[in-house]
Amino acid sequence: MNRLLVVVDYQKDFVDGALGYAGAERLEQPLLEAVQRALAAGWKVIFTRDTHAPDYLDTREGHFLPVPHCIEGSEGWHLYGRLAEFETAGSESIVFVDKPTFGSMELPEAARALCGGEPEEIALCGVVTNICVVSNAVVLHSAFLSSTITVLKDLCGTSDAALGQKTFDLLAGMGYNVI
Repeated sequence: MNRLLVVVDYQKDFVDGALGYAGAERLEQPLLEAVQRALAAGWKVIFTRDTHAPDYLDTREGHFLPVPHCIEGSEGWHLYGRLAEFETAGSESIVFVDKPTFGSMELPEAARALCGGEPEEIALCGVVTNICVVSNAVVLHSAFLSSTITVLKDLCGTSDAALGQKTFDLLAGMGYNVI
């Protein structure tokens, strides 16, 4: 069975950097444990990294969200806390997808390559629920119509809890498992 865990953008800039928010650091240990459990159970893992160039403010996203963040190679671009250990782990079960905007069009191809075809099951978690998590959930659903897709509610975070709940409601209404 091909099963995939996708950890969306749990990077320093979204925890204690340019776009950090109170409480984001509390996801570190539960995310670490989820990745460890997934790998031990034979799942594949993709970490997405929001990745921008120094000209970020000149981009469409930069006009919408005018806060320089996750500049490739900067301290804020790296995974937060103990999850950063996976950046140098060298595992054949882990892939990184650097994405220049909210949703990654490269994510489905990376998932196919890592899983040897369409994953039967995909679980998503990470930050920011109402922007990047939802965007990548939709991208994956569009690419993998037969896959069961679950959003791990307790392993997602955003600075706006009400907007996060609306996002979970939207995803549930679109047929995603939200647990």
